[in-house]
Amino acid sequence: MISPETLRRYPHFADMSEDVLKSLAMIASEQTFPAGQQLFYEGDTAKNLHVILSGEVDIRYLMGSGEARTVDTLIAGDLLCWSALVEPYKTTAIGTATKDTRVVSLDGAKLREFCKAHPEVGYAFMTQVAKLLANRLDNARVQLAAVD
Repeated sequence: MISPETLRRYPHFADMSEDVLKSLAMIASEQTFPAGQQLFYEGDTAKNLHVILSGEVDIRYLMGSGEARTVDTLIAGDLLCWSALVEPYKTTAIGTATKDTRVVSLDGAKLREFCKAHPEVGYAFMTQVAKLLANRLDNARVQLAAVD
């Protein structure tokens, strides 16, 4: 469990009620990843949704040639492993900490159940995920276009 105030600091949670924040804090924990550690690999089961508290995580796509190409660098406040909310719950990229990184991890299965029981929260999360995906797609296009 973490403090509900930890979640409130981030825009994904800012408009949520105190009761919702308390419920989400109950299914969350903090994790630390040292620089250089891979957090997930393309195709892994996404068990948790993460919010970066500090540090940086590179998001890389595995190209057909076998090369892993960085398409985005995530920082404090960004969400990781959105796949924990969307079937088939598999990660779509490789995530590697480029600096020592602290995250809040929300249990994916419990978060999905909470969202199902509280559709307004589920809608808010899915809206955030849709915005995040649109932004990441734009970033990936720019990065991939810049490479010969």
